[in-house]
Amino acid sequence: MAALEFLAACGSSSSPSGPPATVNDAALADVAADVAAPLETSTVGDAGSPEASSTGDAATDASTTASDAGMGCARTPAAADRARFLVASHPFAVDGGTATTFEVLSLSETGTLARPATPVTFSMGPASNAPVLFTSDGQVGLVAQDDGTIGVFRLDASGAPSVVNAGYRGAFYASQLTLSADGSHVYALDPDTASNHGGVYELAIACDGTLSGERLVIPGGTAYVMALLPSDPTRALLSAGAAFNAPASADTELVDLASPSLLASTQAFSGDAGASIPSSVAIAPDGKFALIADDSVAAGNQMAVVALSASNLTPVGVLSTPYPTAVVISPFDNAALVLNDDSTDQIHVLTYDPSSPTAPFVITGQLAYRFPPPQIPVTASLISRGMLEGTVFVGENTAVRQVTFTASGQVNDTAQLVFPGSAFDTIVGVVGVQP
Repeated sequence: MAALEFLAACGSSSSPSGPPATVNDAALADVAADVAAPLETSTVGDAGSPEASSTGDAATDASTTASDAGMGCARTPAAADRARFLVASHPFAVDGGTATTFEVLSLSETGTLARPATPVTFSMGPASNAPVLFTSDGQVGLVAQDDGTIGVFRLDASGAPSVVNAGYRGAFYASQLTLSADGSHVYALDPDTASNHGGVYELAIACDGTLSGERLVIPGGTAYVMALLPSDPTRALLSAGAAFNAPASADTELVDLASPSLLASTQAFSGDAGASIPSSVAIAPDGKFALIADDSVAAGNQMAVVALSASNLTPVGVLSTPYPTAVVISPFDNAALVLNDDSTDQIHVLTYDPSSPTAPFVITGQLAYRFPPPQIPVTASLISRGMLEGTVFVGENTAVRQVTFTASGQVNDTAQLVFPGSAFDTIVGVVGVQP
């Protein structure tokens, strides 16, 4: 399916409905077995099983004690080395209509991604093009959906899902989400104008995943993407056409989230202010530079490089790359990758040299594919700690690709889990892996 057809279909705005699903005992047994056992082939089993709903335990465990809903829930990060789960959306029904299905896949401690013979699925709202995010303990997942709502779910220790809210609807239209470092709050970015309630909103995440305490923390509207500073996660790099009292020419802002205010601003992209519509942002772990992808129609095909300090932003330059939908920087501070969507369907690799003030990032070419080249790569999700540090999962057409950053600076095409069949419901939309 062409990328434009994919995006058009994902643009359906039907309201989410229906109760959470339950997972039968056989499916849970399959999940547990697949976590422990490696996948024997890169092509997975039958995708035609009906949805299962979850009876997953939504009770708070010992690591997330109850707290006031407005303050959010204090969470203990899950172990860095453990079996994990990945959630992928399936935005189409068998006949090509819009679907609201999400599926749970198992990831072994050594990095083998697997799908149980009986798929474990649940339903929320229509998937957008924003990745699934998880709180630091891996228990609560959130995703910005195509109707502007936030889908919220929980995974228990066995990977059984339970839907907390199929579509939280606030005063905003959530196109992207950013989690606070401790997982107690989520920031919803609304790209609309200030007069239409655009801006950055903060919500508390209770221990059971319930959202509350909605408030506008960064006014100005046209908020596209945001990432927390590694050295100080109370501050963030925001790509927005307006924020607080930033000048009209600014498209990138440094903001304080603890005491909401503007710290600095700059124009990262050349040309008319407001022409760029950033699709993704990533800050290098050393905190020195950031990459901002622009996939807009008016400008597009570019990534801005910005130098950061605790209180200042400096534009470095603009890299040319076709239809960039997501950018990821290696946790080893030596490489990066960008997903190129639409008819391009590529993954490009970049080197990163923080000692070069004028050209810290250089595009070296496409990823050396061990598997068939990607089709419609939309979102990427990175593991940044433990023995799987540097592992990236990419949602693409009917597969989830696994790409690995190495400490020596290589970027390897490691594995590809394929959903077999020819029906539209095998198509993968967005993905997210537990941290």
